[in-house]
Amino acid sequence: MGKGWRKLLIWLSISIIFAVLTDWGTFTYEADGTISGNGNPGIIMLAAGWLFGIILLCSAGMVLYRLFRLKSVFSIPSLLIAVSALIVLPLAIWLETGYVDALRVHLRGFTRDEDSVVFRFGWINQYTNNLFYNAYILAGGIALVILVVWIVAALRQRADIRSRSNSG
Repeated sequence: MGKGWRKLLIWLSISIIFAVLTDWGTFTYEADGTISGNGNPGIIMLAAGWLFGIILLCSAGMVLYRLFRLKSVFSIPSLLIAVSALIVLPLAIWLETGYVDALRVHLRGFTRDEDSVVFRFGWINQYTNNLFYNAYILAGGIALVILVVWIVAALRQRADIRSRSNSG
């Protein structure tokens, strides 16, 4: 396993840990109890999660671009990676949408709904941190990066083939 892949696994592990920590730092609303709104410990995990998530996505883009350029984008491994991403991306979007809707129902609406638990809070609050960084977002982001990098590598490979045929 190359150096790039090891770093990628480290960034992935850290990103997953922060997704879990963000979830743990997000309060669950219970009808008989209240949280004052004077603090949001999950925001630290959310910010760190996004930071490491962005590093992960950039690293994944670089490592996968090298992989797709080393092998043909139409090789079996490259196609399996691209097709897997094509399946994961809509699945992650669908799961995230369901997650957001379930939380909206649980909180009786979001920040614009006067009957909502989070009406007086901003969008990022102690009840909604995990809407903005979780496993679905992480999986969807990775799948999107894979698809974009695969398309870029395919276009580059096509341009290389054209330039070789025009020069020869």
